Amino acid sequence: MVIILVVLTIFGFFLAHAISQRFPRKREIPRVGLEKNRMILSPVVAAPVPGKVPWFPEDVYFHNGHAWMKLEGGNRIKVGLDDFTQQVMGDIDDIEIPPIGGKLNQGDVAWKVRHGQRKLKQLAPLGGTVVDVNENLIKDPTLANRSPYEEGWILKIQTNSLNKEMPALMDALQFKAHFDQDKAHLMSSFKSQTLGLAYGDGGEVIRGVASKLDDKAWKTLVAQLFHSSGD
Repeated sequence: MVIILVVLTIFGFFLAHAISQRFPRKREIPRVGLEKNRMILSPVVAAPVPGKVPWFPEDVYFHNGHAWMKLEGGNRIKVGLDDFTQQVMGDIDDIEIPPIGGKLNQGDVAWKVRHGQRKLKQLAPLGGTVVDVNENLIKDPTLANRSPYEEGWILKIQTNSLNKEMPALMDALQFKAHFDQDKAHLMSSFKSQTLGLAYGDGGEVIRGVASKLDDKAWKTLVAQLFHSSGD
């Protein structure tokens, strides 16, 4: 009897091993989770991968035109373009920015981004006076590709309408929901073949899609996702 039990145990072990080899367990994929109305990133997801799903960090606020702002104190804000913008444009050739002392209203065209023949006008997240510009970005516009939220900032603005204009901005979680809605609207506007040039199977942005779309599709994308124009 003991011998039979031993044999059955050994047989069960090898059977379980064979099944585990035939049907391996699914690998856990790091993901964004929601906890108490805020976005928690898995520590494994340290940075966005170019050409993947756009990254919207928690420490900045977003305008619906895909510009971001970060408070610096004393009603001074730092502003720039987001990760989605740099992915859509591809390697940025030039950014036209207003001079120091220039005045902007919230929703005005704040700068123009160019890649090849494609230009994108982006809107100011808040109004105020331009008090600083990123000289390093002027020398090397691809800083906005490599580090859109840090080294690739564009302007610093002194604002006197912070309390009045802040409600029009969104935090990362709100902006992600807004972005998904805009994207769904865009998908319903584009023919599937054209949309395939803008998004991959997993919803990631095809890097440099600005130069891949025809003029009509490009204007549609800019109007619906950037609420601006691509002229």
